[in-house]
Amino acid sequence: MKIKFYKMKKLLFFLSIVTLIFAGCSDDEPSGPNVIEGSTLSGDITTDTELDASVEYTLNGTLSVKNGATLTIPAGTMIKATSGFSSYLIVEQGGKLEANGTASNPITFTSAASSPAAGDWGGIWINGFAPISGGGTGTSEVDATLPYGGTDAADNSGTLTYVKILYSGAQSSESVEHNGLTLDAVGSGTTINNLYIAYGADDAVEFFGGSVNVTNLLAVNCDDDMFDVTQGWTGTLDNAYGIWEDGYSSTESDPRGIEADGNLDGKYSSQSGQSDFTMTNITIKNASSYLMEDGIKIRRGATATITNALLIGGNAKDLIDLTDSSGDATTTTSISLTVDRTSYTSNEIHADATYANVVIEDGNTGASTGAFAWTGYDFDADMTAEISGDVTEDVYLNALYTYTLNGTMNVKDGATLIIPAGTTIEATKGFASYLIVEQGGMIEAAGTADAPITFTSAEASPAAGDWGGIWINGYAPISGGGTGTSEIDATLPYGGTDAADNSGTLTYVKILYSGAQVSESVEHNGLTLDAVGNGTTINNIYVMNGADDAVEFFGGTVNVTNLLAVNCDDDMFDVTQGWTGTLDNAYGVWESGYTSSESDPRGIEADGNLDGNYPSDSGQSDFTMTNISIVNKSDYVMEDGIKIRRGATATITNALIVGGVAKNIIDMTDSKGNANTASAISLTVDGTTVPDGNDEINTGSDTYSSVVIEAGNTGASSSAFEWTGFTNF
Repeated sequence: MKIKFYKMKKLLFFLSIVTLIFAGCSDDEPSGPNVIEGSTLSGDITTDTELDASVEYTLNGTLSVKNGATLTIPAGTMIKATSGFSSYLIVEQGGKLEANGTASNPITFTSAASSPAAGDWGGIWINGFAPISGGGTGTSEVDATLPYGGTDAADNSGTLTYVKILYSGAQSSESVEHNGLTLDAVGSGTTINNLYIAYGADDAVEFFGGSVNVTNLLAVNCDDDMFDVTQGWTGTLDNAYGIWEDGYSSTESDPRGIEADGNLDGKYSSQSGQSDFTMTNITIKNASSYLMEDGIKIRRGATATITNALLIGGNAKDLIDLTDSSGDATTTTSISLTVDRTSYTSNEIHADATYANVVIEDGNTGASTGAFAWTGYDFDADMTAEISGDVTEDVYLNALYTYTLNGTMNVKDGATLIIPAGTTIEATKGFASYLIVEQGGMIEAAGTADAPITFTSAEASPAAGDWGGIWINGYAPISGGGTGTSEIDATLPYGGTDAADNSGTLTYVKILYSGAQVSESVEHNGLTLDAVGNGTTINNIYVMNGADDAVEFFGGTVNVTNLLAVNCDDDMFDVTQGWTGTLDNAYGVWESGYTSSESDPRGIEADGNLDGNYPSDSGQSDFTMTNISIVNKSDYVMEDGIKIRRGATATITNALIVGGVAKNIIDMTDSKGNANTASAISLTVDGTTVPDGNDEINTGSDTYSSVVIEAGNTGASSSAFEWTGFTNF
């Protein structure tokens, strides 16, 4: 017994020594994941692996995190991808990515190119086990052997926080695209927040089903959509800001702010589990001149709940579009969108059904930019740009910018210049700074009462004549037929046979401190309309402090409504060369202190033909003016209140002249020919006097039975001009 006991004691002692030896050895072995040696990344991650933040890594092919493995990327890590469609990171089903950056030490994925560009590498892909529409699984666009989808809504593929994804994305075909971040059936157990995705060649982020929630996402200059949804995503996106900067252009046919499909490509409308997602605190900003397909597009059976959304700047075909040939959005969709200086070419809300909870309304503030301070992105960058030269294709200006017109801008035949509401254009000083729309060109300057378009001087102390104004040359008839050439540029013709010619739209437009006179035959007005046709829309115009006429019609048939002319140096309203249109509700005023550099400023001056040199021309001016006010609050003596001459036929009703002194209240005579005796004028005079020896109505030797001064006319309605801010009526 003793011997046996002794042997047992020796055995226990031996085992204890062995245990201590192995324990000591285990202290010398790594207890955590493998650390990648070297700086090159590609291939399969099959065991838990950790990168080293002190190493700058090169991703030179596909890096796949396999089922059961975790790739850990510490804060501050830099990974640069070599160029090519195959350089990307993919987390397969069952794999995990733990990319835990911080605000002060974010993780950066970017291009290894010396001059990086969108599409240099393939971005980040995560495949999870969460549900997709129709149930079952799908296969990744990037690799058809890799499935995604399942039944685990709470599936956890790891963490991405404080991560930058730069110069990624690509499109190899319509069905194979690389986004900045692609989330394939990623579950809500995955943590994704504080992402900066910039300069991508496709979408910033695309959700293919799943239930993952994403917070604080900044997307800058991504080629296609900012935020894309498909195949049954049911998660949330909170505090997301998407922006296209100045100079952005897309290779895609239909880039959008938000694009959401219920099922994959709209081919599975009967599937259960269509996209039913929530987005809150969303800003979509178009600071470029690129035409956005839609601000928000919900379609193909998707149900969206979008709150506190803000669309800023730029131009879109539709602000919200809920339609599609493969199925519209569900009518339970709810969207609250505020629009700030974004114009649209088709619809505010495009819907074939009733969407009671889809509204465009004031008050939304969108995303909080403070959450993106860690990215270093400058949300307050200077919003200025210069314009001049030839416009040879459609050009969209952006109301977020203040533009400097630093020379002549010619809108050429076949091109359209689109100027959205709220845009300001400041012209540098000089006779050569002006905008001209040539024959066949178009201008679409559609301001609003709340957001007018402003053309003004760039001078710190602006004055009349600082710049050359706006000119439009059309194909409508002029007296004598044929064509004329613009005073401003003798190489540019106007005139033709198309009375309904359309040169575009000017509405709610201010033209300030323009006009000039180089000689008796070369003058710049605030607005010069050369043979402009009645297919052109011109209304709600404010011309102030011009160095020549406020407006001059050189032939044409265009109709103008609601024109306010303040302190223009020569005539308020000037007509020549066969104009046959209408001017309705026009108010001209010279304020106290006004003086003129001209010899004969008038309220209305109308010639039948150009300079009275063509009395035998057919098609002399035969126009109509209604609801007209001519107000002289200055000490300056008006040459005439109304001057009709040189074969012109005027029909002027409800006209009112107020105050001041005029040599003649109405003058129908001229050495080059009097007015046509068919002219009809009804004018009320309120406090306007004529010098001794002059006539209230000077008719010469002709009889004008329908030209009368009579009581009762009220002139223009000044309330139509409240939008201008002018109050000295």
